Amino acid sequence: MKRCFYSLFVAFIYWLPVTLLASPTDPYKEVNLGWERFGAVYARIVDSYYASLNNQEIMQAAIEGMLDHLDSYSQFYDEEGLLQLRQDTTGKFAGLGITVAIKDHYPIIISPIEDTPAFRAGLRTGDMIMSVEGKDTRDLSLDAIVAALRGEPGTSVQITIAPRTGGKERDVSIVREIIEIKSVSLVEVIGEEIGYISMRQTRFSERTSEEVEQAVRDLIAKNVKGIILDLRGNPGGLLTQATQVADLFLPKGVPIVSIRERDGRREETKASQRRPVGGNLPLVVLIDNSSASASEIVAGAIQDNDRGVLIGTSSFGKGSVQTIFDLHEMAGSALKLTTALYYTPSGRSIHKDYSGQADQGNRIKVEDHELPAALVMDVILEAGDEEAALSSLQARFDIDLGTAQTLLTSRLVDLVGMESKSSASRVDSLDGLDQYVTKRGRTVFGGGGIKPDISIAAKRPSRYVHNLERRRLFFDFVIDYTSSDSLEAGSIKVDKPMLDSFKEFVRLANEKDDYDLGSNQLISLRKMVDEMGWKEIGPLLKELEKAFERERGEGFTVGLEREIRFGLERELALRFKGKKAQQRLDLQNDIQLEKAVAVLSDVSKYKETLAGID
Repeated sequence: MKRCFYSLFVAFIYWLPVTLLASPTDPYKEVNLGWERFGAVYARIVDSYYASLNNQEIMQAAIEGMLDHLDSYSQFYDEEGLLQLRQDTTGKFAGLGITVAIKDHYPIIISPIEDTPAFRAGLRTGDMIMSVEGKDTRDLSLDAIVAALRGEPGTSVQITIAPRTGGKERDVSIVREIIEIKSVSLVEVIGEEIGYISMRQTRFSERTSEEVEQAVRDLIAKNVKGIILDLRGNPGGLLTQATQVADLFLPKGVPIVSIRERDGRREETKASQRRPVGGNLPLVVLIDNSSASASEIVAGAIQDNDRGVLIGTSSFGKGSVQTIFDLHEMAGSALKLTTALYYTPSGRSIHKDYSGQADQGNRIKVEDHELPAALVMDVILEAGDEEAALSSLQARFDIDLGTAQTLLTSRLVDLVGMESKSSASRVDSLDGLDQYVTKRGRTVFGGGGIKPDISIAAKRPSRYVHNLERRRLFFDFVIDYTSSDSLEAGSIKVDKPMLDSFKEFVRLANEKDDYDLGSNQLISLRKMVDEMGWKEIGPLLKELEKAFERERGEGFTVGLEREIRFGLERELALRFKGKKAQQRLDLQNDIQLEKAVAVLSDVSKYKETLAGID
């Protein structure tokens, strides 16, 4: 898939329009002059360049260069990229219903989606896809594998599976169906009275509001006394769905969001159109630094209207609106262009300026994207776990899940899979932010994402366990360990023999990857940084060198046994019971959720927070 993405938050999205409006020069005259210059340069290249050229590639590069000076969200889509965009916004695609990653050069099934063709065909977590339609999948990119598995609904695809149960390879013919990715991944009653709706690491697609409404009604039928809406790691999606989700909780007639274009025109504030489905039930919204766009619209509307309490860490800060323009002159192509900023009911723009972050120097090429190494390293290191890293990479660089997975599993991860400085203080800093007031007069802040009413950072694993997660060693071990015999769900316990086996597994993995000798890689990287003058990477590299030395002195110790045991339990839950079982297990070790339950269980504390009383 080829989509242009080269710019990385290099300019304010509102800078260019202001400049044009302020210019005394006729902008169309400047455009015409620009076309003349482009034509002259292009003609000279065609006539005189020493090598043969692909005119289509040159024109594509020209488009990419033009968009490079806008913002990271403005993109050109060819036919394939446009198809992917539509799948993201509709939440539907034609395929088998599996999530895959790369292991030992081959695609491995991370998790099949329940009630999909893959699930009904018996594909399970840990199965290796050896070939698709007779073509060996060894060393194929994730994009290539996904493209081969997807297709028109009703068509069949033959794949060869190597079960991770010790069985022989088998050929499976599966008929593709329309797969709908749910926005609501889990609905639970926590304890006896608190309802929980998870939209964590999902997107706002065409049916999101319907799913949330059904979840709210189901919880009300169970007589819950409060609701938690989990938007952590949700990178956003459709603006219309954001307003409709907010509409489920807000009183009729109150403002939700407004939009301002570059000429100053302001779209009439979108207001709640119905009686709230959730009534006046106490509400807590969980957010973090990967909650972006549509998630922030919902959180901002809830906060500004004093309808609920926000808990977690500051959101991402994507306060811009993108419009899709079909390019009729180029069949199957489209342009996604940032056209406006949105504002919360209090009048604040929560758009965060990323222009000052590292964008020069070494760049990492992954699939068809080139990303600045220093910023990628920072994003990965700030994430608390693999799922958070995937969400942050998608939100920060506007890439799809497959590209984020490829980036996260690259050799770079082995090098930087150590703890960096916590971003909590930086993310939740109020310095330089504009102040606004809610309907009840509470102070809120703009310009740097949504600030929660109660700030509490997620529990981060130790450096050692964090590194094991990044290297996917928990997953790999469980797949291998449980493949020796035919095992039933729940038959495997994390006992001392398993812990001992895992310790040996890690040791062998370190030897295989030359991980204990990783200092050689750091030396090589230091030399390259010095030679190329990549000053922005220098501080991160020093931090990595210090962390590596600490890492060498830390190992599989008794003090980490609880964390390691939990990591194994998560993978066992996924292996035998599926994704929802793993999510339920995560809820047991979630201090942000624990805080939300505590607030909802204390009526006075809840009311004091909404009143702005510390």
